[in-house]
Amino acid sequence: MNPTARSPAGVPDAVLARRLRCGDEAALSTLYDRYAAMTLAVAFRVTGSRQCAEEVVQEVFLWVWQHPERFDATRGTMRAWLAVLAHRRAVDRTRADAAARRRRIGERCAAAPSAEDVVIAGEDAAHADQLVAALRTAMAGLPPAQHDVVRMLYFEGLRVREIATRLGVPEGTAKTRLRAARQHLAARLRAHRMRVPA
Repeated sequence: MNPTARSPAGVPDAVLARRLRCGDEAALSTLYDRYAAMTLAVAFRVTGSRQCAEEVVQEVFLWVWQHPERFDATRGTMRAWLAVLAHRRAVDRTRADAAARRRRIGERCAAAPSAEDVVIAGEDAAHADQLVAALRTAMAGLPPAQHDVVRMLYFEGLRVREIATRLGVPEGTAKTRLRAARQHLAARLRAHRMRVPA
């Protein structure tokens, strides 16, 4: 038997699962001690945020406490089940956070009818279509790395720190790419008498 399935208290996962179905809080505590670090690692890989990952871990073990009957030992180990739960919950949270960011952007740009119009950032709405078209044309000339940074900043509403996490690069690298992209866009948009959104 896998020794990690018996540590730290030496009680097999299958026994803990049965005790959990009987409302044994000590069984939940043992499972938490045994697998919290693993579920945290899974959640962090998805969210890129320690705080979000810790919240996912709490949500997972609360759900396990409320639905212990959902564990089926014939379909896999407790470790694998918890990993799947953590991954799914982390994906859901990431999607929810992205949706919330889009809503906040929409509220800040209430005069603009679509998410694309985030890029106008206060420009006269009469020139919105022209600006979006010009920005798209200018972005087409960007290297892929700079294009990704601009898209995440202006069209997805991410902050530079979040962009760096998403791309798996240092924050300074993301800032450098953004600076270079803005210089390129400024030169291209100057011909249209427009400015790069702040």
